[in-house]
Amino acid sequence: MSKQSTEFMRFCLVGAVNTGIDLAVFAILSSGGFSLLVAHSLSYTCGVLNSFLLNRTWTFRGHGQSHGQLIRFLALNLVTLTLTYGLLVYFNTSLAWPLLVCKLLATGVSLGINYFGSRLWIFSPISESNGVI
Repeated sequence: MSKQSTEFMRFCLVGAVNTGIDLAVFAILSSGGFSLLVAHSLSYTCGVLNSFLLNRTWTFRGHGQSHGQLIRFLALNLVTLTLTYGLLVYFNTSLAWPLLVCKLLATGVSLGINYFGSRLWIFSPISESNGVI
């Protein structure tokens, strides 16, 4: 199996763990009386932080200073969130596709963007050695 195939499989496994963390924290907070916005924001943040830590140490085996990687990681996730939300709204309102189908398609797009962004920009040995932000 190639290095890229192994990385992609690990990336998908990390994504599954992140989703589990997001859902578990959301369920705990929302059942504990937190508002929907607070519960969603905190649970999403927990998933993103876990994603950074596991992808840095296990998926891409990043080295060097992590603060630059964290900034790039957060920027990538913000861009991905914005793009996929736009796709979700577009698919649902303009094409009138069912919301779940729209969510699945947007999630697929986000998987590709996040994987290649992580591999080529965030945890790239070139980015790590040059301190590229």
